[in-house]
Amino acid sequence: MIKKAENDKQKIRKVFKFGGSCLQDSASVRQALRLIKAEQPERVAVVVSAIQGVTDLLQDAYHQVLAQDKNYKGTLHYLKRKHLTLATELLSLKRFGKASEIFSQIFSRLDRLLQGIALVGETTPGVKARVLSSGERLSAWLLALAMEEAGLTSRVYETDRIGLVVDQPGEGARVNLKKFDKNFAGVLAEIAAGSFIPVFTGFFGCTENGQVALFGRNGSDYSAAIIARGLRADILITFKDVSGFLTADPELVPQARPIPYLDRKEAAELAYFGARVLHPKTLEPLSDRKLTVEIRSFEKPETPGTVICQKGAKRTPAIKSFALNQNISVLKIEGPGVGDQPGLIGLLGSRLSEKNINILTVLTSQTCINLILPGPVAELAYQVIAELNEPSIKKLSVEHDLALIAGVGLSLRKTPGVAGKIFSVMAREKINLEFFSSGASEVAIYLVVKKEAADRAIKALHQEYFASAAKLEEAGQKMQNALVN
Repeated sequence: MIKKAENDKQKIRKVFKFGGSCLQDSASVRQALRLIKAEQPERVAVVVSAIQGVTDLLQDAYHQVLAQDKNYKGTLHYLKRKHLTLATELLSLKRFGKASEIFSQIFSRLDRLLQGIALVGETTPGVKARVLSSGERLSAWLLALAMEEAGLTSRVYETDRIGLVVDQPGEGARVNLKKFDKNFAGVLAEIAAGSFIPVFTGFFGCTENGQVALFGRNGSDYSAAIIARGLRADILITFKDVSGFLTADPELVPQARPIPYLDRKEAAELAYFGARVLHPKTLEPLSDRKLTVEIRSFEKPETPGTVICQKGAKRTPAIKSFALNQNISVLKIEGPGVGDQPGLIGLLGSRLSEKNINILTVLTSQTCINLILPGPVAELAYQVIAELNEPSIKKLSVEHDLALIAGVGLSLRKTPGVAGKIFSVMAREKINLEFFSSGASEVAIYLVVKKEAADRAIKALHQEYFASAAKLEEAGQKMQNALVN
């Protein structure tokens, strides 16, 4: 019994993820330390993004080199000085010396990489990924040394060296979970045998042959989910500059309200279609794991955030939130019978996938296949499909300046009249629906409108679905206050 209790104490049950917006300066690093120390004596694992703004500056330096602009040296000098200044504010002289040595090694490698690009005049996705991954390496070591300064034992794990094997080099990669589970076993055993706090770099992994690969911007959420899976943790807490998911984007709808609970499917849809709270791939590695994900405010961690459960509550509102993507285009593929031609949609999807073009959703009829695409890739998609010379395709056209609104809720399918209510709101606002779909997902309903009408559309929909609930909640709060007084 004693040995079992000791093992339970050593087990890491929580993984904390700190994004760049949570790591801005020495004060925010100290706040991260307070959150970690508050869990003691329980162990936690930590996953970090780069210090805020660092990845953007690394990308600037990378493009400066490609343009044969020698100003990249100034960018590197600024970044090094920034991290050394933070180390000065956080560390004693002894640990500052160690930080300075580690930072110098990272910047030397970075400088050699950039000089190599300048010399050759070209680059590869793997080289670019090595440049951009430097920010997370710096922040991981900074936080780990700050932990040591605060009396906590830590160890840094750079995620291109611990088995996060991905499917492709460059950006937008996905981890091969089967290989990761096998590769991570040794790291898990090492962590389980120790008493330190592991600090993992977010944002990147590596290919089979060791090339660094990135998970995309804000990909540290995805990294944290992978690490939580590997550690067999119970909870993943991602600290953000917001308290969680809301009923809409507060920049568009100031009346947007917090959502205390979401089903994984609901959270995935909201992230995929525009909610910037969570990286769209975050929940993928957890599909076969009983693990709770929490979104919590970094500045006010005591404030209730959003808890993402494996299975949501049985009784929920028909729609919990509206997500908006204002940069949508539609590629129309027309021809007699294209909608039911066997294998055609698969062919289109595979060819676009070869060019790393993501199809957001597909709407079909007998004579037309409509591909809903991110605006920036629509013209490239047009060229790819045109080059197929498929006999059944008689006409191709692209419509730009559109927006996609996704209404998300676990009870959508079981609630009658949802589509009718949406049509009614759009008719009242005199907004024309370009496309409408309610079958692609069991927890989402999609409508495409002109971009110029998107702001008005989402405000009207939010008012229709959430204003009455807010009034009831406000009335209940007033009644409760009156009873107390």
